[in-house]
Amino acid sequence: MTRAITEYEFEEWKSHPVTLAVMEILAKKRDEMRHAWEGGSFTDYDERAMALTNVGNIGTCKGYAFVQDLDYEQYIGELDDRGDKHIGPGTTRSGGTD
Repeated sequence: MTRAITEYEFEEWKSHPVTLAVMEILAKKRDEMRHAWEGGSFTDYDERAMALTNVGNIGTCKGYAFVQDLDYEQYIGELDDRGDKHIGPGTTRSGGTD
């Protein structure tokens, strides 16, 4: 059984340079998709193909947004929604947890 990460650990992760770099990439990808959509890139004469393309791209954007916008309360909520049994936070030290 795994334990939930602490809010402190979560905030460390959110502010870590690697996380910030990944978040920047996700933001650029979302922006590129918006511009492509505005430019008609996801328009097709075949309605079914267009619908499938748009559904896929909406899902992709929602996935990017989920990661970018995730906060600690949502993280805990996701654990609860999945029915995960999470152990208490453990001991937080500068090097991580026990």
